Amino acid sequence: MIIDIFVRSFKKQIGAMKKECFIIGVVFIVTGICRVSAQQQPENPGFEFWEQIGFGPDTLEPVDWNSLKTSDGGDMINEVIPVVWERSADAHSGLYSIRLYNEPILTLVAPGTLTNGRVHAAIDPADAYVFTIDSLPEFNTSFTDKPDSLTVWAKFFPFDNDIAHVIAILHTDTAKITDPEQTNWIAFANIDFIGQSDSWTKFSAPFQYLNSDTPEYILFAMYAGDAQNSQVGSILYLDDFELIYYNTSVQTLPESHFNIYWSGEYLVVKMNSEHQKDSFSLEILDLTGRAIYSRQFVPEEVNRAQLNFPAGIYICKIQNSSFICSQKFVKW
Repeated sequence: MIIDIFVRSFKKQIGAMKKECFIIGVVFIVTGICRVSAQQQPENPGFEFWEQIGFGPDTLEPVDWNSLKTSDGGDMINEVIPVVWERSADAHSGLYSIRLYNEPILTLVAPGTLTNGRVHAAIDPADAYVFTIDSLPEFNTSFTDKPDSLTVWAKFFPFDNDIAHVIAILHTDTAKITDPEQTNWIAFANIDFIGQSDSWTKFSAPFQYLNSDTPEYILFAMYAGDAQNSQVGSILYLDDFELIYYNTSVQTLPESHFNIYWSGEYLVVKMNSEHQKDSFSLEILDLTGRAIYSRQFVPEEVNRAQLNFPAGIYICKIQNSSFICSQKFVKW
């Protein structure tokens, strides 16, 4: 898989006539960067590979990803746009992650931004967006699979009540984020980072499919702040993007096959007799997509997990090799 990433990256650099690429020399000893899978995954998902982009050796972009410095604003604008990202040695796995942060520019705020497409530069942040250029390989990622969800590991340090975002869309032709008309969109997944996350935390969001068309491209947009309302000082670390595909042979069970409820400080999961012989994994997400709990359950009729969660609504995902079930529950 790592070799495949290198080959794809090399081809894209030749097609784009980019600057010399600085591929990390120790790539073959890095472990845990990505899973081996026949299904398509983001390119350079752990930000292990970096390259010069024409502003000197200290200004690098992750290979297959683009920043404000390679926007469509032209050389003069890109020269003065502030750097709002950096390679970080604080990684969830491997050697590096990416650190996005918001910086002031005149009377505005330049949000830490990264995309696998291209940034459309605008004086008013409300008019800025990222988009796929289907004719330029350095600004698109060909993609024809249909994943079920998007996961990423992140840490977030907001200033005030700032909110960070990761958005992915599957689409045909060219498309952009954001787009109220959702032109050429097939599906989208959205992760909002609300509140501080001091340690590496797994976040997840399902793809919501708008139609049954076959995708041609996947486009990502990542922001360390909330668009035109971004706050100077917010910082977002990202690492280990992954697209999740459920096995087509896995049965999606209706909620009636499980009874999930709260009893005191215990989450109770009761299976019907048909599935009580099967062990299964349980994952709990909050409504922002943050994975806040996971464990393996043994095959018993009733399983209990003692959880010290605040009151609220949560999503419980249950899965093993033969079935999957998702259900919301309320903690009072």
